[in-house]
Amino acid sequence: MAIVQISQITNRKGYQSNLPQLAGAEFGWSTDTRQLFIGNGTLEEGAPVIGNTEILTEFSDLSPVPITVTLADDTASPTTAFRLTAGAVVFSYTIVRAGVYQAGTVKIAGSAGFDNSPVSSGTTGIVLSATYSNGQIDVQYTSTATGFDAQLSYLVSVSA
Repeated sequence: MAIVQISQITNRKGYQSNLPQLAGAEFGWSTDTRQLFIGNGTLEEGAPVIGNTEILTEFSDLSPVPITVTLADDTASPTTAFRLTAGAVVFSYTIVRAGVYQAGTVKIAGSAGFDNSPVSSGTTGIVLSATYSNGQIDVQYTSTATGFDAQLSYLVSVSA
């Protein structure tokens, strides 16, 4: 006669604030936010970063979060602020430096151009530009000396 064994796989669950670092491929359910996570594993196992990755559900927050980088003071030569791998993109940005802001939306169509129409509360001393090479767009800046670094926050979307 055959032996039948019934097994049950259990996963971690609990409040979001108490969710531990999960083992590689281990699932964890956040009961209060209704989010599902899977453990990345260790760097030795090939994980790009240590942490838990959210598996998207109907309760996932897909609102984009801006990326913020620091732009150094007194950078006279073009310096790369960030790099994009796309043929055409649109990015919205805000630069804040010593209480003065500049905001705008930039359209970059590969090597075809850089369209920037900012609004500002004064002169930030930051000038944005872009270079295109081999499918990569480097968004660059130059900065006049003011004694203050600037903060650049941006969101990127791929243009059609």
